[in-house]
Amino acid sequence: MLPVLETARLRLRPRRLSDVAANLAMDIDPAVHRYIYDQPPDPQAHRDRLEHLIASGWPPLGGVWVVEWKGRPGFVGWCGLFPLEQSGYIEIGYRFVRDSWGKGVATEAGRRVLDHGFRELRLDPIVAVTHPDNRASQSVIAKLGLRPQPDALHYKRWLKFFRLDRDAYLTVRP
Repeated sequence: MLPVLETARLRLRPRRLSDVAANLAMDIDPAVHRYIYDQPPDPQAHRDRLEHLIASGWPPLGGVWVVEWKGRPGFVGWCGLFPLEQSGYIEIGYRFVRDSWGKGVATEAGRRVLDHGFRELRLDPIVAVTHPDNRASQSVIAKLGLRPQPDALHYKRWLKFFRLDRDAYLTVRP
């Protein structure tokens, strides 16, 4: 069972099947899926996939947390650590509703999840990928301390690739 994680402003809790509708609404927002999917996701197929992932306890290593404002339950998005397809790496990823953009939510949630991954889960390294045009996501990844690597082919497209080793993280954040 995933622990509940907290920051100064946020509560990160394990996701539940009751989060599917809010997650689906976020994912079909064209501004949200702009850099993720080539086409808008099919709502029913996407709902089925989300339900399967949550019910199965995916991911087997890491975790995906629903992000809420402290004291104000409600889906703001998610942040997680999960296997990067067929690479052997664990990826940090996140997605948030448009209303939360520009408020430091991704960075704040990402820092807490990254810290959990390095300290409690002892992951090494943690990586991230993002669309080459997604400057906002690249900014968050840089603030988290991940360092650029050569672009890599993941999720059937060439993406910006970033990496942070556990020792480098613990040196900066003892």
